[in-house]
Amino acid sequence: MAGSPEQGDGFVAISANFPLRFRLPSKADVTEGLFSNLRLLYGIGEHYDRSLKEEGYGSIPDLLSHRRFGGRAGELLDSWGTPPDPSAVYRTLSAWLPPSHRLFIRSLGLMEREKIVFFDLETLGLANSPVFLIATARLSEGELKVDQYLATSLEGEAPLLEEFIRRVGSTSALISYNGRSFDWPIIRERLFYYGIPLPEEPIHIDLLHHCRRRYRDLLPGFQLNIVERGILGIERRDDLPGSLVPAYYSSYLATGDPAMLAPIVSHNRQDILSLVLLLEALLEENDDAR
Repeated sequence: MAGSPEQGDGFVAISANFPLRFRLPSKADVTEGLFSNLRLLYGIGEHYDRSLKEEGYGSIPDLLSHRRFGGRAGELLDSWGTPPDPSAVYRTLSAWLPPSHRLFIRSLGLMEREKIVFFDLETLGLANSPVFLIATARLSEGELKVDQYLATSLEGEAPLLEEFIRRVGSTSALISYNGRSFDWPIIRERLFYYGIPLPEEPIHIDLLHHCRRRYRDLLPGFQLNIVERGILGIERRDDLPGSLVPAYYSSYLATGDPAMLAPIVSHNRQDILSLVLLLEALLEENDDAR
């Protein structure tokens, strides 16, 4: 297995760094995009949005002088703060916009890049199945740091989960692919199973929603491998299919053969790398769409 393995309490940590130039939107550009979306104010739908802009109200600050919406505009801007607080912005976006709206991913520009965490996990099945591998990735200047935590037995699941929760404790945002429907609910279920305190879920951006919106006319489906080929130009060769990951880990548990783990770790690492590249592609296209 590539990377630097370290033995933990019931799990192995494997770390690797990859060169990466990753540009998040500037705080100024994000703020401009937020201010220009009048529909983030209660009571403004398509009709009012159009008529207000025709009257010259092009931004939420412009509405501060408006007789009807001035008070609401002031309350919203006060709740966001200066510069806008990412958590407050996320609550507003979640209240008024679908999770696929481009403002969700653009709002990442309000955060410290080191506090944005990509994550992906591998389990022995579907609902409430044991988690045996979790990958996280963090952006830093000029590189991507990937950490994978692999349980060496099922007894390692609880310390594995505790390590993951510890690692994301100071996170500003989680980035996943189908994580809101699968990965995070599984984490919650397994924490509850072990009686481990459940942390408050941070901001969570699920890129599956954004791919469905952005690429709905370009792709035949939205499994990650389809998106990789069609959008990122990645063709996995000799990769372990995700459907076989539980069987390989079960074989490892039965035989103790560590050779069964290497394809799992490689598959999982590519998942997390693709997640980062996909966010980069979505951000670039959203820049073009402004």
